[in-house]
Amino acid sequence: MTRHALADAEWASVHTILMQVPGIWKYREEELRRFVEAVLWVCRTGAAWMDLPASFGLADTVRRRYRRWAQRGVWERLFGSSVPVGGDGVVLIDATICKAHRSSSGARGGATEEIGASRGGITSKIHAATDTDGRALRLVLTGGNVNDCTQFEALVRDVPMTALVADRGYDTDKIRTILAGCGVTAVIPTKRNRKVQIEHDRTLYAKRHAVENFFLRLKDFCRVTMRRDKTAASYIGFAHLAATVINMRQKKRLCP
Repeated sequence: MTRHALADAEWASVHTILMQVPGIWKYREEELRRFVEAVLWVCRTGAAWMDLPASFGLADTVRRRYRRWAQRGVWERLFGSSVPVGGDGVVLIDATICKAHRSSSGARGGATEEIGASRGGITSKIHAATDTDGRALRLVLTGGNVNDCTQFEALVRDVPMTALVADRGYDTDKIRTILAGCGVTAVIPTKRNRKVQIEHDRTLYAKRHAVENFFLRLKDFCRVTMRRDKTAASYIGFAHLAATVINMRQKKRLCP
């Protein structure tokens, strides 16, 4: 296994999933693996498509196939297959800002494509839900100017849990009411300006480092750290691929 390629066991898992996806090119396993690892190389290094080594094939062919798969949700489906099942019932949520390169502007049609102006400049924001082992359960993409708490329902919808751990940015009456109605313990520190402070389980809250660790690993993939893609579908495709690799390797406690 290398930083820029998949181990044989990892590829076997990926190949099994891809064979179940209809309507995509998947007939020669060796070439299919080369394509997936070409995308992984770009995702890891953050390089432009034109800088793809010749050993991976024609850069424009790889780029166009990656784009088609992103539009069809193949990368998201691949990620979904890596999401852990079971666990201790504790879910952690948070968000991270990613800078947008100048080449990410100018998408056709004038749509914002989940890019916005924030304190960090022109950015996108990746919201994530993880388990206590730092494995991703769901990713949501928004512009960098979107408040974290607005994506709470999108992150945890249909995710089984007994407790939710989050920072003060998620301390709203609406979120607490939803969690209470579902019988879920809210492990969320109260904002300092709240008139009545609400206690939380500090021992459980200490596990919040797992979602921060996930973001650290996610940003080891340079194509995620610096957004170059004009469309939201293409950008989140890289994030889903990176999260798939993290989930597979975190299960074995291997550094991605």
